[in-house]
Amino acid sequence: MQVGNPPQSIRVLPSTSGSCLWAVLPLGCNSEDPKRCASLRGDVFDTNKSSTWSEIGLYSLSIWEERPLGYDGNGSYGNDTLKLGWPGDGLPSIDHQVIAGFATKDFYLGVMGLTPYSVNFSTLYDSRPSILSGLKAQGSIPSLSWAYTAGAYYQQPPLFGSLTLGGYDRNRFVPNNISIPFSADISRGLLVGVQSISTDTTGSPLLKDGIYAFIDSLVPSIWLPIEVCDAFERAFNLFWNATMEMYFVNDTIHEHLLNQKANVSFRIGRTSYGGDTIDIIMPYESFDLTIGSPLFESPQRYFPLKRAQNYTQYTLGRVFLQQAYIIADYERSQFSVSQALTSLISSKQDIVTILSPTTNSTDQNPQERQTHSLSRGQLAGILTGSLLFTACILGALTFLGIRRRQRGTKVSEESTATDLPSKSSNLPELQEAKDLESELENTIRPTPELHATHLIEMHTPGTVHSTSAELTSSNDVADRPEMPTDAE
Repeated sequence: MQVGNPPQSIRVLPSTSGSCLWAVLPLGCNSEDPKRCASLRGDVFDTNKSSTWSEIGLYSLSIWEERPLGYDGNGSYGNDTLKLGWPGDGLPSIDHQVIAGFATKDFYLGVMGLTPYSVNFSTLYDSRPSILSGLKAQGSIPSLSWAYTAGAYYQQPPLFGSLTLGGYDRNRFVPNNISIPFSADISRGLLVGVQSISTDTTGSPLLKDGIYAFIDSLVPSIWLPIEVCDAFERAFNLFWNATMEMYFVNDTIHEHLLNQKANVSFRIGRTSYGGDTIDIIMPYESFDLTIGSPLFESPQRYFPLKRAQNYTQYTLGRVFLQQAYIIADYERSQFSVSQALTSLISSKQDIVTILSPTTNSTDQNPQERQTHSLSRGQLAGILTGSLLFTACILGALTFLGIRRRQRGTKVSEESTATDLPSKSSNLPELQEAKDLESELENTIRPTPELHATHLIEMHTPGTVHSTSAELTSSNDVADRPEMPTDAE
């Protein structure tokens, strides 16, 4: 994306829970960070170099659903011009758009909010339009809708992610007939029933009793009940590091799982049991991630699964979106989850537009929209394709959520669940567990504090190995969810 005047180019990720643009400030990197810090963080936005920047003030970042997972941060909010894509792409721009500059490393890259909900400051009467509603109001897209998959960067060659505004790409998913209504709590709009989770490495289910989980691209990992994580641990011989609160995989187990071609299947429905369902199949390769600098001297192989302490933390993060394709239609209050196509993908996009109900019949399923001709300007707004460099999802952003967090009500490690699968007999034992734990403890590197007079260290209870710095703010949270009243 390009921000400000003259334009400054930055790389961002899509946020399925946000409304505005977050951009990393120069304060997000200092002399103790890697030399390529700015590039690793998607490049920075210097508000002092933009002649059209209009400051609003310091507010808490809008992380309604991420804060229970331990994330925090403040933003320096203001208004400025933003333009989709790189110079010469011919994609739309929006003037006087709300932008939050941030320094915290809880979120390593900037993000582009995809929801249509207004951004509010202090009172509900001081609202500003979201990116999505702004694009529709100026005629750049035909409806308040989008479609997204994070791509399969683990493949060779890598398959990049796809984001389409105002429609969807028919070549990127397997169609189904299941539409899911948005949650009544609009801060948890993409709420789905996870009816079961299974794997072909064991005959016992990983999740037996259904739960509700929030699909959130702002979060990198999958957060599941502790007893389900225990089942994953036994089925895949994962090693849990209590200090880092992460699952790690040694090389022996890794090679065995690759050779075994292990898969995990998530059964998704409108509710936590019964009704129509869709299975999202995730190969082991989509869980095979590594983490390095700034937390480790050398790359470490880990499994992106987190232990949720209660139902408020059940989350399907970006890892899930490698294999899932989401189509969200806010004007019809429904969305769909489909199996993403990650092989035999045509290089040609097949874009289907989603028209506003005021200009098109009210279809029941967002996958059944008909293709309509559009003006060149509208088509430019829709064909964002792989605008966002989601390859960074599984690279630089593995830093996110690593620090140990202080939870709310702790759940006993002695699970009340029964009949959990025992350690698979066809998987090698974790003979290197003690050595791996020692290596992790010896290679963890502290995250340096941002040294600036108007920054203070953001203390995170329970953080052992890293510190972070943050913009100081006492103002209310921005981005209070509210549907635009003037959307057509």
